[in-house]
Amino acid sequence: MSIHKPWEQMKRCLLKADGTVNYYLDPTDSTKKADGSAATLTGADGNVMVEIPKFYFKYWKNGDKFYWRVRTTPYSGYKVHPAFIKNGVEVDYRYIGAYDACYLDATDSTYKAGLNLDDMTSNLDLANDKLASVSGVYPLVGVTRDECRDLAANVGTGFRQQDFWLTCAVQMLYLVEYGTFYSQNELGDGNTNGSYVGSSSSQSDSPHTVAGASNALGNASTDGTQPSAGAKPGTAYMSYRGIENFFGNCWNWVDGFNIGIVVDRDAFVSNNDADFADNTSTNYTDLGITMASANGYVQNIADVPGAFLPNDTTGASSSTYLTDYLFQNTGNRVALCGGYAANGANAGAFAWHVYDSSSRANRFFGARLAF
Repeated sequence: MSIHKPWEQMKRCLLKADGTVNYYLDPTDSTKKADGSAATLTGADGNVMVEIPKFYFKYWKNGDKFYWRVRTTPYSGYKVHPAFIKNGVEVDYRYIGAYDACYLDATDSTYKAGLNLDDMTSNLDLANDKLASVSGVYPLVGVTRDECRDLAANVGTGFRQQDFWLTCAVQMLYLVEYGTFYSQNELGDGNTNGSYVGSSSSQSDSPHTVAGASNALGNASTDGTQPSAGAKPGTAYMSYRGIENFFGNCWNWVDGFNIGIVVDRDAFVSNNDADFADNTSTNYTDLGITMASANGYVQNIADVPGAFLPNDTTGASSSTYLTDYLFQNTGNRVALCGGYAANGANAGAFAWHVYDSSSRANRFFGARLAF
């Protein structure tokens, strides 16, 4: 194993509420601990997360071409990826949920899904319920970004939902490893070819796949041979280095990223969870860019080191340029990434949904726990 290749050090683990690793999972079978004994993925031993080591990156442009390199040790011309400057402190690891999040119901201490509901608010105790990443439970959907922010914070100090810079870090690791933006071609379609019916409290009405479909792969990535046909409930999935359904299944909220605050389609970001809030630029960094003003497949990205934000949606397709889709709108907007179970070719590791306001909840929208 090369110490300079961070993706080779990404691995699933069980993370306790204090942010420490309880134990690592077998690299080829997540139902086992690293020592070969049986693992408990149902929450009792902690949340199932993927550990991502701090990495350094080098980025430059030559004409209209972009270049990225990554390594896990310091070197001239490289800098720490912003994902690892968390709450103003440089950290050695970040953790992202191995699965789309469900939630731990504080009333009866059971893990629950969002079924097929557009609005889960009345079912949630935002002061006590907790966002979770456990196997065997369908995704929590029908929640706003703000609600997921509260649920994640309830897990323990340092926990949050998936954030902007962590999303960008995973995107960069994928891109440098595979050398192409075409993630559906490399990792498979994922759960993107299903269909939805109207909002209901029946899980059988939803095309979402239950968490844990990739457990037999461990830390490995999918290759497109996994199920991809639509079903209810779903059976399709993808995984990148242990991050199951990084795209597809349900859109995941992305925190620390506000759009259209001063002018339409501007971009403000933060990696300090104390400052995470909707519709504000307070204590956020202005990236100084304007995102693309039309929905479409992404042809080009803004010149932002460490990030992949669309600024041109002309002349691209599902198999050319970035191959993924941007949904955008005017006014104050919040962000989701990845795509959902009926997105087809629009979905992918670089798909962004910055279309809806902060009050929006939908059975297409879910979340992912992070630390």
